[in-house]
This record gives sequence, C-alpha cells and structure tokens, in this order.
Amino acid sequence: MLSLFPQILFLAPFSALLIRLALVVILAIAAWNHMSRRDTLLNVWSVLEFAAAAALFIGLWVQAVALLTFLGLTLTLFLPYMRVFPKSTVALACVLALSLVVTGAGAIAFDLPL
Repeated sequence: MLSLFPQILFLAPFSALLIRLALVVILAIAAWNHMSRRDTLLNVWSVLEFAAAAALFIGLWVQAVALLTFLGLTLTLFLPYMRVFPKSTVALACVLALSLVVTGAGAIAFDLPL
C-alpha cells in the first residue's frame, strides 16, 4: 500500500475509535434533547439512543448497534419532529454508522475482531 506517511499506519485502529466517539456524541445530544420533550414516543426513543450511545462508547456489539443506529437515523431523516440536528448532520451520522458496520469497533473496545 502506498502511503505518504507509512510510519503512522499503526494508528489505523484508532480511526474507528474516533468515528465511534463522534457518533456517541451525536446520539447523546439527540437523546438529551428528546428527553427534555414531553412526548412519550420521544422519551422511549431517547432511552434507545442513550443505550446505543453507551454500547458504542464501551465498544460492545459495535457492528450490530451501528447498523441499528443507521436505521434509526434514516428514520429521523423522514420524520422531522424527531430530528434534532439538520439533515446534513444526520446524513453524516449515517455515514459514520455505516463505516463502523464495515470497519468494526477499532481500538479500546470489548468487541475486538478474533
């Protein structure tokens, strides 16, 4: 593989960690915002978002949680009352979730590849 800086390729697993943490921040902010509203559906949705953020934070079942997160984020693209962020941020979060499905958990996770 040709690389401009081949000496730092050992840091590749940490890229998935950064993607995971960025998605955790997005999910946690959305869950906090949903929790402050007085809608029962949004309160249940916020509990699911908090659970997904927690699982991603500790690196547990990352690919399955990322796939479910992608489906949930896709749902929020089409339901405006559930959307906390602009469509562009939700689309970026979808890309982050799909990249975690493909790459896996990365470094510092319980869900390490065998």
